[in-house]
Amino acid sequence: MRNLLIIFFILTTKIVFGQYLGYSPIDDSDVDKWIPKFQMEYYGVYNFGDSEGESTLVLFSTGSEIIAQIKSGKWNSDIKATEWIFLYDNLTNVKIDENEQFTSDQYQGEFVIYENNGKRIKCLKIYDSWSEVSEKKGEYELGRKANQKVSETYYGHYANASFENLNPENLEKMSSKELKIMRNEIFARYGYKFIEGGKMDNYFRQQNWYKPQHTDVDKFLTSLEKRNIELIQLMEGRP
Repeated sequence: MRNLLIIFFILTTKIVFGQYLGYSPIDDSDVDKWIPKFQMEYYGVYNFGDSEGESTLVLFSTGSEIIAQIKSGKWNSDIKATEWIFLYDNLTNVKIDENEQFTSDQYQGEFVIYENNGKRIKCLKIYDSWSEVSEKKGEYELGRKANQKVSETYYGHYANASFENLNPENLEKMSSKELKIMRNEIFARYGYKFIEGGKMDNYFRQQNWYKPQHTDVDKFLTSLEKRNIELIQLMEGRP
């Protein structure tokens, strides 16, 4: 019996836990490199954490840069805490190298495959992630790649203003009213509170996706959205 216990101890000590998929510990030996045919296969939506600690990372390329934005949330500060407030963080200097390494000013990681009961799950491994699932330095969390297109994460009639470079020639064909809605829709997607009773407030309150939550959303805007806003404003001011 003692020998059996010793064998069991030796076998179990070979299993390295402390890494996570959501808040569930996983065996590090089940994680391997993910090497796709094209880098664009890495782009998409990744789910991290779980329950109230859940967050998503949207990852895509504009052609000249890689955009990576974390969407998370928290309950409002009221005593009853009845409203879930969405928050956004943009990673800067995001790069993906030829060795599947993911780097940014804030977080580091790599793209991997996690094998679980015969299923191969595409993931983004992030060390010391924002979810803080582990207190130990150097451990990682896996974000599962969702079966969802980047374009499907944005709402509105002009959602493309948040995930692609706008074409001036296309904007020239739009009316000043359409351009104004397109520009303000970018802010509305982040829950910007427009002047109560104003035209934009009345318009967006009729959109079922709109939730007014913030008086200032400038820090949420991606570099792409800022460029598109400037371009739209330029087209709005044309004679």
